[in-house]
Amino acid sequence: MSTYLNLRDFGKTVTTTSVECQTLINHGLLQLFGYNHEEAIRCFEKALHFDKNCVMAHYFIAYGNAPNYNNPDGLDLATGFEESRKAMEEAKNGSVCDWEMDLIKAQLQRFCSPPGSQPSTELDKNYVNEMRQVYQKYGKEDADIAAFFAEALMQLAPWKLWTPPPDSKPAIPETEELILVLETALKVYPDHPGLCHFYIHSIELSSTPEKALPAADALRNGLEHGHLLHMPSHIDMWVGHYKEAIEANKIAVDANELYVEKTGHDNDFYTDYRVHNYLFVAWAAMFNGQYATAMKYAIALEKQITVETTTLVVGSIQLGVMFLESYACVPWHVLIRFGKWQEILNYPIKEEKDVYVSTIATAHYARAVAYAVTGQLKDAEAERSKFYNSLKNETFKDRYMHNNLMHDPKHHRGILDVAEAVMNGEVEYQKGNIEEGFKHLRLAVERDTNLMYDEPWGWMMPSRHVLGALLLEQGRAAEAEVVYQEDLNQYKNNMWSLLGLYQALKQQGKVEEAKVAQDLFQKASVRADVNVQASCLCATKICCH
Repeated sequence: MSTYLNLRDFGKTVTTTSVECQTLINHGLLQLFGYNHEEAIRCFEKALHFDKNCVMAHYFIAYGNAPNYNNPDGLDLATGFEESRKAMEEAKNGSVCDWEMDLIKAQLQRFCSPPGSQPSTELDKNYVNEMRQVYQKYGKEDADIAAFFAEALMQLAPWKLWTPPPDSKPAIPETEELILVLETALKVYPDHPGLCHFYIHSIELSSTPEKALPAADALRNGLEHGHLLHMPSHIDMWVGHYKEAIEANKIAVDANELYVEKTGHDNDFYTDYRVHNYLFVAWAAMFNGQYATAMKYAIALEKQITVETTTLVVGSIQLGVMFLESYACVPWHVLIRFGKWQEILNYPIKEEKDVYVSTIATAHYARAVAYAVTGQLKDAEAERSKFYNSLKNETFKDRYMHNNLMHDPKHHRGILDVAEAVMNGEVEYQKGNIEEGFKHLRLAVERDTNLMYDEPWGWMMPSRHVLGALLLEQGRAAEAEVVYQEDLNQYKNNMWSLLGLYQALKQQGKVEEAKVAQDLFQKASVRADVNVQASCLCATKICCH
């Protein structure tokens, strides 16, 4: 039986005659709420060894295989269909209570046979309609059923519950219903892991992410589950609490390492969640000006993305090549952020060209920028050509960083499409083609802004930091001020834009406003381990602040 989780008082009593079965149901339910669906299924399957008549174990196995917010394809829809029907058949002949029977009936709507024979949107809507009735009967007094209904509503529009910023309005009618369900339940059950987790996801895309701070705090010292411990950082980043985001993910990394040590399960879909925490530390540390921490976790992350890792297949999903390979790009982004130009030129490029497609393209982008900033313009042009050649690899159509394509040649809404615009802006600017450079950098801002919502954001160093710094270098302080204010609207209290804003205000003679921005910068940069003189260290001519 699993021994790596501290369940405390968490659990849901189901119809069973076995204490061991009940404990495993509790373990599995926590794994469901923490999005480790494979481990959840293993718990429910073990539960059946202790009580073969536990109908809800079949229900939960189906639940774990169903589509979810981060995996709309689900794990195994055929198994989900079979287990949901098995639960129904055994419920008719066995002993289940009323709420169990109602949940089992509702879940029949989630699956079809064969998988894909009905539109997933139709199945999702049918399931929501059934779960709404279950919620109305039990959800006001049952935190778990409220969480199940909330998750059903979330599945109607994964990562698209709100319109893109700055509007951030409900994108579907059910968004407001979802928020009401969660906020109502959290008033009664403020520490429930599923409710807290789902509320963070439901509110983080809105214009008021700070509303989820109590839910985030409830998860910080709660149940020992890596992904749940990580979730507060989704709010921390959008309210400017970068130190807290770093700490949350360090703890999550440790919890997941303990999980792997105790279970040996390190080669499944949850791998994506585990490496995600390393990425998050690096991203938050970049905003906090902590080069050593950012690079430490970026390198640790890169080491986990081996050639073997990229071959990982889960169900019908080529997880390794589609989603995990892109994580190996992170060291290059950290080196760019901190202006480590010579380190970029010395950093080894992956040799396996058909494996590390995204990583190699990112390396050429970074090297082109490094050569341009250091005045080696012929070499910068050569790296720019290599970057474009690398984009010709046809496997890019299947490469993602979570929600975003790595390269989108049709609509230019991929991560490397932002890299292209930043690279061209830097190279042209350093060649003396100032206006051409700014044209590309404004395009980079547009592409950056229009990426699919994601955590971390698909482009790890805001492109506005580059544009603003080079505008200041050209004495265009009024334009730079607008750029930095826009960035601070997205990334609250970030030290880089606070510095740029101070410099822009000072150049314009706005003494009092500049002093306020300077004070904010000094407070925000207190943990920085580098001497920062510009919002992008490519701006070599900005005077020391």
